[in-house]
Amino acid sequence: MMNKELLMKYGAELVHYKKDDFIFEEGMLPDNFYFICSGQVKLNKFDASDETKEFIYDIYSKGQFFGDPSIFLDLKYLCNAIAVNSANILVLPKSDFLKMLKENQYLNSQIHYVLSEKLYYQGVMAPIISSQDAENRIMTLLNHFKDNSHCVLAKPSYEVDLTRQQIGDMTGLRVETVIRTIKRLKLNNKLRIIKGKIVL
Repeated sequence: MMNKELLMKYGAELVHYKKDDFIFEEGMLPDNFYFICSGQVKLNKFDASDETKEFIYDIYSKGQFFGDPSIFLDLKYLCNAIAVNSANILVLPKSDFLKMLKENQYLNSQIHYVLSEKLYYQGVMAPIISSQDAENRIMTLLNHFKDNSHCVLAKPSYEVDLTRQQIGDMTGLRVETVIRTIKRLKLNNKLRIIKGKIVL
């Protein structure tokens, strides 16, 4: 399995990012592989006509990695990577990352699995986002995060670690619509709200 010790053996450096720091920007060439030790990172794109509007592709947390598809394709990043909160990230140069994979063939299956998960998620979300049904959009997103949580088996319920704004940015809904829809989902017993947090 990929871990901090292995990444550091190949030259990864621990970099601290403050909330809202850009890790990479849309249009940059991929120079590094990123592994999250703590904090969260969002992959997003801003509206060209209004930079206050954003679409969030995904949010990654501790133990997850990102930036890999562009490395393999050697193409410019299609989106930004921004720290959601204070984050410590291991940054491994592209050439060292490729060397690590070559010398540790077992890691390839892990990379393939994660890439497949990302493609599957995009396949699930693409038709949902074009749907007019706000409840379906939100529940599909929340269930995706629940299904991919590493602590689902350890706990009978799952606390969603997303703000209403982030849910809106990931589903293409206005935050007001998200708030109203979540209240309706709670009334229909499809989720619970505990101390302001969404619980499935």
